Amino acid sequence: MTPTARKIHVLALLSLCAASASAARPQAPLAELQSAAAALALAEEAGAATYAPLELRYAGEQLEQARQAQQGGDLNQARRLLEQSQVNSDLAVAKSRLGRTREAVQVQAAANARLRGEASPAAEAETP
Repeated sequence: MTPTARKIHVLALLSLCAASASAARPQAPLAELQSAAAALALAEEAGAATYAPLELRYAGEQLEQARQAQQGGDLNQARRLLEQSQVNSDLAVAKSRLGRTREAVQVQAAANARLRGEASPAAEAETP
């Protein structure tokens, strides 16, 4: 091998190492950050402050901690926190839907009981 060919091989090897090192570096979780923020906003809109305040608070705290971890360069920790925030937001939405459904069931049950009470005296009056 000639000295020039050896230099070319060394340069190629060095550039390959540099390229693989930059590819192995974790990327900023921008999409996950946007997704977690959107999930938190959805939970707030769903009424989580009333029906799931703890989950809503945890989701917000985890989102803020993820932002801090990302700024500090700990992207793996940021991803974990964003995932936890997303899960807590989803849970808050589910609990909010459940709470609203339970309230609707209670309102309907009260209306049914009132109608039964109104129908009962009318039925007794018609019976000879």
